[in-house]
Amino acid sequence: MFRIQSAEISRDELIRVLQNPRAGALVVFEGWVRDHNEGKAVSSLEYQVYEALAKTEGEKILEEACRNFNLHQALCVHRQGHLRLGETAVWIGVVASHRDDAYQASRYVIDQIKLRLPIWKKEHYLNHDAVWVQCQDHATHVHFEEADYYAKQAKIVQQELLTRAKVLVVGAGGLGCPVLTSLAAAGVGKISFVDFDSVSISNIHRQPLYSPESVGEKKVVIAQNRLLALNPFITLQGHDARVTHANVDTFILGRDLVIDCTDNLETKFLLHDACFKLGVPLISASIHQFEGQVRTFIPSRENGCLRCLFPETPDDALIGNCNDFGVLGASVGAIGQLQAHEALLFLLQGTNSTAEATFYLNLKDLSQMKIANFRREGCACCEEQGGMRAVQAGGVNCGEDESLEIDLAQLGGLDHQLVDIREINDTDLEIFLHSCHESESAATAAAQKKIVLYCHRGIRSRHWVKEQRALGHSQVYSLRGGACSL
Repeated sequence: MFRIQSAEISRDELIRVLQNPRAGALVVFEGWVRDHNEGKAVSSLEYQVYEALAKTEGEKILEEACRNFNLHQALCVHRQGHLRLGETAVWIGVVASHRDDAYQASRYVIDQIKLRLPIWKKEHYLNHDAVWVQCQDHATHVHFEEADYYAKQAKIVQQELLTRAKVLVVGAGGLGCPVLTSLAAAGVGKISFVDFDSVSISNIHRQPLYSPESVGEKKVVIAQNRLLALNPFITLQGHDARVTHANVDTFILGRDLVIDCTDNLETKFLLHDACFKLGVPLISASIHQFEGQVRTFIPSRENGCLRCLFPETPDDALIGNCNDFGVLGASVGAIGQLQAHEALLFLLQGTNSTAEATFYLNLKDLSQMKIANFRREGCACCEEQGGMRAVQAGGVNCGEDESLEIDLAQLGGLDHQLVDIREINDTDLEIFLHSCHESESAATAAAQKKIVLYCHRGIRSRHWVKEQRALGHSQVYSLRGGACSL
């Protein structure tokens, strides 16, 4: 619940409203009227509010906080009118099962209020004239015009084409950061993005939307804050979720373009098949150490699809990723910027150079080439409604892997051993698994301890579990989501 009021705030009343026997944490933020600002003595504050818009946007912020941080309830009251020293100007209370969620949600709500709500503050000083001031890091159209923001690029592009565009970006990592930053800065009007990961310290060298103080926080929350601070004129919505067969259509429907910034083949093929089914263009990129590629897929054209090259989804365990093989931040940034550039050109002119040919770039020697995209005769995905058949038939082979994986929440109460295989080579891992099977060979299946392997994202571990299952070892599992889920 979000309220604007002139009367003083009653803390006790608000806390009673939030009481919940299911909750384990209540975090409260209070913003007070202080007696100084930037070396000047303050006598009082005055708030003016565009009330109708503030209420609507305030409710959205609380809904986002509840969704992103698993809250039971959130409440915010903001004052308007003239306030005396020591009075509470804004009060936020969030209730959650766990304190970390409550802490992060409280920070998110106050940051978003400063950024998004049409609330203006006038400071009355003892020895100076009263002035309207803006909160730190707060930039809105009250202080500058939208046309000024796009003045330079408007000389060469039709800005309204970007303003009307609706884009989905999947992945907010090494590729996603430059893509999201460039699209937001260019003024793409409606941007949705999906990522289920939290920030880790090893992300930051190639993911400049995040910083060391963001470690442990959800990427969608940090990225959304930074991007809206960069451009307050766009609509941006982050989704803390995995893209799966169950939700992929929901994310894609209604979009003019989908941009694949993921780092695994399973999701890339899932997005590809769904885009062909729904007739939505897709721009995909990938990088391995110093080599990158960018390609645009347009379902209605005769330039083929990903399944023209790979009728069956390749196993992710057969390719390298940045966690296992390393990557230079500037390299992944360069490919992400190329992907963003292709996306903007597509939104402006309905096509781009990678719709007809895949672009390959070697960043070590700056050699490059373009290979014409082709349509394979008889490709089911390219046929009319073929994309729909591919998805419905489980074209990305997700179905067979469901039984190989186990969620972290499912391990509670089970006799299990978690095994981190990120730094274990294949030979040592094979020896370890063999010793586990030998030691438990006399036990019944019901009594055996479950061996749960995990790597960075659950790709290599699932590959190993699949091999072990083929050998008849049913008690070996892969942790769904890998280390990211811990």
